[in-house]
Amino acid sequence: MNVPKTIQKRAFLKAYEQIAQIEIAIKAIKENSTTEVVLSILGNFGEEHSNNPKGLANKKKYLETYFKELMGPDTDFDSFYNPETGYVFVTGFIVPMFLHRVGEKKIGGLSGGPYGILRGLGISKDRAATFLKKLNNGKYLLLVRGNRFDIQTLEGILEELEK
Repeated sequence: MNVPKTIQKRAFLKAYEQIAQIEIAIKAIKENSTTEVVLSILGNFGEEHSNNPKGLANKKKYLETYFKELMGPDTDFDSFYNPETGYVFVTGFIVPMFLHRVGEKKIGGLSGGPYGILRGLGISKDRAATFLKKLNNGKYLLLVRGNRFDIQTLEGILEELEK
């Protein structure tokens, strides 16, 4: 019996100050990926939207449209409230993980939920904690998942973009 060999997936996280930097990174990933990699982005809506539901809804709609144009029309996009981070948006392959319900709450909305999801994807304890602090401080997180070779190649390419 021939059992297909499972290709081990790796995940890579990178933080960015501005969405424009993520756009450049995604274009570089699309140009340089030899196999299929999947992308997700997490971002914090910021405190200015915590007491402004209309502003939050407008920002959410804008970002959903932006990321669907950037990543493709079938790209998942949603948002949730997390007690440690505030209002967070998530796009890409990781959306269902954040929206999965445990009891009455979405995993992304649980204290420690985002940390658990990143750990489940193979991100180390220290890196998961470090990057969630960056998310809390307003940075955008780009999460790339693929085979080991592609991830190593893309890490180098993304590092070169910063020089």
